[in-house]
Amino acid sequence: MKILYYSTSYYANHGGSIQSIEFFQHLKKYPDIEVSLFPDSQNDVIIKPKPESKFKSLLKKSGLFQVFSFYRRNGFYDQNLVERLKKFQPDVLIMQMDSNFLQILNIRKRFPNLIICAQINGSPFDEFYGNIAFKKWFVRKQRHSYETANLNFFISEFSRTRIMGDKLDLGRDKIIYNGTDIKKFFSIKDKTPLRQKLNYPLNKTVIGYIGTLDFHKKMIRLVEAFKVVAEAHPESELVIIGDGPAYGKIKSFIEKNGLTSKVQLKGWVLHDEVNEHLNCFDIAVHHYANHYMNPLKIFEYLAAGLPVIGPDIPSVRKLFKNNDDLVISANDNKNLAEELLMLIENDEFRNSLGSNEALLAKITQEFTWEAYTENILSEIKMKLN
Repeated sequence: MKILYYSTSYYANHGGSIQSIEFFQHLKKYPDIEVSLFPDSQNDVIIKPKPESKFKSLLKKSGLFQVFSFYRRNGFYDQNLVERLKKFQPDVLIMQMDSNFLQILNIRKRFPNLIICAQINGSPFDEFYGNIAFKKWFVRKQRHSYETANLNFFISEFSRTRIMGDKLDLGRDKIIYNGTDIKKFFSIKDKTPLRQKLNYPLNKTVIGYIGTLDFHKKMIRLVEAFKVVAEAHPESELVIIGDGPAYGKIKSFIEKNGLTSKVQLKGWVLHDEVNEHLNCFDIAVHHYANHYMNPLKIFEYLAAGLPVIGPDIPSVRKLFKNNDDLVISANDNKNLAEELLMLIENDEFRNSLGSNEALLAKITQEFTWEAYTENILSEIKMKLN
């Protein structure tokens, strides 16, 4: 079987990049599969976002400008993809969707017998194009595009239902949850050398967050909650790893609230170094996510044996037990400070979350990239047969 994997996120700096890299690398392990990546840095010009001016940031909020931007993005790689399909002649095209679902319709017209699979992490109209003019029309167009695919792989039930609506087809529209790599994310018992190496405080309670610093991640809520925690427990410290559009706002908020000595902004770290940083945390937080998401960081935190505060979203509620596997942040994060204090002050509860062998076994069996890839290939093989 020949598979062309098309991902515009492979060279990006966010969770979609991790998913695409892990998935592609695991596809390469199958001896009966010939897989090729598009675009790839050796043969294609990689389109990367440019730094934005304040004027462009304001312009992007305009509904009509978003229409222009949307069609422009759907033109990225369009002709080069057609040429690669003609040259490689795959049996299957797997597209990790960006905002480019219109390309499915174009590919279907040109290659009517090609098996097209869409790897869907969400809808662009929930975030990037939330203000787009004629939004209802575009949402219907999105649904029609995915109806044209042979298989659609969603990361949550919420996302599948929201996007497909009354056109949902259980034979075509599948839910396959994200995973982690247990060879990369695991517990390291002796944390002192790591904290010395990576400049973490040795005798403080470290609350940690790692991820892209987007505005929709509600990071100010975490810093506000930590301010309450720091007043009750001066020996605590908050470490935020990552970068993104909200970095400046977060940094300014920390400075205005006199928290610069208690909050570290470490910026990006290499993905291969993330596990060492996680093992410097005492508590890991991913307090907020949009309802359609299935956050990779939750799996990584849990695989590293950390007590976790997770977001109150459908996929987390479905996969994990509140107060047994992790703490689900309640009441739209209004109780986040209390949840952090509960973990800091209750050693027995905190340790029980960080040493849940049954949960680790579940992650090892069900939520790895090996399982993710195998589930997708199983669906494709059934479709081919």
